[in-house]
Amino acid sequence: MKFDRLKEIREDKDLTQKDIAKVLNVERSTYAGWETGKDTIPLRRLHKLSDYYKISIDYMTGLASKPTKYRVINLDAKVIGNNLRALRKSNNLTQKDIFIPLNTTSSTYSAYETGKVLIKTAFLYTICKTYKTSMDEIMGKKN
Repeated sequence: MKFDRLKEIREDKDLTQKDIAKVLNVERSTYAGWETGKDTIPLRRLHKLSDYYKISIDYMTGLASKPTKYRVINLDAKVIGNNLRALRKSNNLTQKDIFIPLNTTSSTYSAYETGKVLIKTAFLYTICKTYKTSMDEIMGKKN
């Protein structure tokens, strides 16, 4: 999954891939894979990058056209899970309505909603894009 703004934001700040890789504590080639879309950046790293740049995840991923205000938080799988459950219920959906389009299992999606496992970036992005909501809001970062 490629988020075009990762490169754009980095270059706007006159930083190299090596600079950002160091911030995220990964190899430059790993970061390059995220920037080019070869691999999807893990949610923990995306969260850290958002805080480093002081830019919303919604803007970084293209869910928002302008940078929006956000809060610096500790990433919490339980908060995300509760917010995913609330989103699903507010849309009158079952877990099956969510996990089948994501091509995952009931037990995996249930683990996301209960906060036992941190949701994958690609899954959260897809849910937010489909239901026109904010990754920052689901993560508890939105003011």
